[in-house]
Amino acid sequence: MQTLRPILIPKARILKTVWRTAVLLASVGTARASAAAALTCSFSPAGLARLTYNGVNLLSDGALQIQSVKMTDASGHSTDGSVSPLTTTFTPTADRIRETFTWGVVTCKYAVAGSHMALTIAVTNNSSSTLQQITLQALSVKFPSAPKTWVPDYVYIASNTGDPSIVTADYGSGELAVCNDDILGGPLLVGFPGRHDLVGPRPIVISTTKGWVLSPYLDPYINRPIAPGKTDIYHISLRFGPSGSTEKTLAPDLLARFARAYPSTLHWPDHRAIAEIHLAASETNLHSKTNPRGWFSDPMGVDITTPSGRAAFKTRVLKFADDSITEMKTDKAQGMIVWDIEGEELPQATTYIGDPRLISRLDPEMDTLADAFFKKFREAGFAVGECLRPQILMPVPGGTYEQKELDSNQAIIDNLVAKIRYANTRFGCTLFYVDSNGDPNVPYDPAIFQGVMDKVTALGIKCLIMPEHKNARYYACTAPYCELRLGHTDVPSLVREIYPKAFTCISIPDGPVEDNRKALIDGMKAGNILLFRGWWPDPYNAKVRDLYQSASK
Repeated sequence: MQTLRPILIPKARILKTVWRTAVLLASVGTARASAAAALTCSFSPAGLARLTYNGVNLLSDGALQIQSVKMTDASGHSTDGSVSPLTTTFTPTADRIRETFTWGVVTCKYAVAGSHMALTIAVTNNSSSTLQQITLQALSVKFPSAPKTWVPDYVYIASNTGDPSIVTADYGSGELAVCNDDILGGPLLVGFPGRHDLVGPRPIVISTTKGWVLSPYLDPYINRPIAPGKTDIYHISLRFGPSGSTEKTLAPDLLARFARAYPSTLHWPDHRAIAEIHLAASETNLHSKTNPRGWFSDPMGVDITTPSGRAAFKTRVLKFADDSITEMKTDKAQGMIVWDIEGEELPQATTYIGDPRLISRLDPEMDTLADAFFKKFREAGFAVGECLRPQILMPVPGGTYEQKELDSNQAIIDNLVAKIRYANTRFGCTLFYVDSNGDPNVPYDPAIFQGVMDKVTALGIKCLIMPEHKNARYYACTAPYCELRLGHTDVPSLVREIYPKAFTCISIPDGPVEDNRKALIDGMKAGNILLFRGWWPDPYNAKVRDLYQSASK
């Protein structure tokens, strides 16, 4: 499940009409749960009136409530649409509530089968403007205790931009999964706003409002307008099970449909370790006038400004390659990735340039050596690779540079393919770490990386791509990068259910190896690759060798 940063939701409006009609009990179209089913419900003229699982009523507010609407006219001017219904009608024979507004109609049809409730929500735009964004509350639940698996600093809201939208809440006496059943539908946010530890009403909210989450990376992907005269439909399900249930037990059909919609195309049979190679440092105290790019973290021992200094630099670079090859042979590596062949002259977060085409412009002293540097590794039998960035390095006032985000999926695909093609043609690179592809909560659209792999494959380039940030769909075509020191030991369990042969590349240095030994070995047996510092005999390298030996038994 993809989790997002905290968000703010407007307070739900209070229905002005108070219905005095008694609750309509189960009828021809209402609460069609069998006697053996654990889920039952009933309705009133305001909507859902009761939702009970295993004898516990979990409903706080069953009314369908529109929280925000954004309309855009033909000239591009945006206004807020009304959230106050003109009429609210419930049809018992169809289990459907219908609300009319000045701009259109919203309906919700309820259907219960076993322990599932399906919500079919239709939004019709009857205005002359485009309905650009909408946020609605389908209902509000009340848990007997705060969900025990929820953790601080996360809001449990799912985006379907790369994951199956399954948001689970284990409340002790049972578990609820709120799902977006449209695997191939348009972009949608579904889940629970609010703090993880709150006890009380928990709205279940559905939204196409891009500003609803505090991340600029999601904005391009949450775009689901409704044109004048058109209807959009959201298929949402509430699935109940016993405490301790998983996404697999609550929504196996969604996981299977996701795998069919986005099948695995990744084929990389070599799962030996990969060396991380860092030639420079970005800290300013490790730079100097004679070594502005921080080569070897040695500000006073490198001089690229004089002929004699550059000759000494060449000797040191090629010896660095020889020393790395010796260490990589000891560790039985399949290859290496150079993070900073362009040097590290620029500060964070521009540090890693990720564009081998710029070597001649940014660090001419390395440009004359790079071919020989990579050749040494290839001739020793190792695959070689580089760090890439999906942005474009652009000059800015003051004589420095910044990484510029591109404005479309196709532009990012073309940019990465051009960099891969150059690195492969010139240096023979086949291993690529991709840095800064979004952020940890909202990575770039995974369709970008599928597009990259499709293009490079068509060019005859066989390569392994390791993006820094990821969601489930990334594992269909890449082996995402992660770090043990940040708590990562394996492919997420949900991903493993979708893609049994998925694997990840785990950077081991500075991580708690012994505390996670079993998890690491189990993951390696499933295909995970370990990364290590390859330019010197780091003590962690012996731990990597030991893990590989244990995983081979």
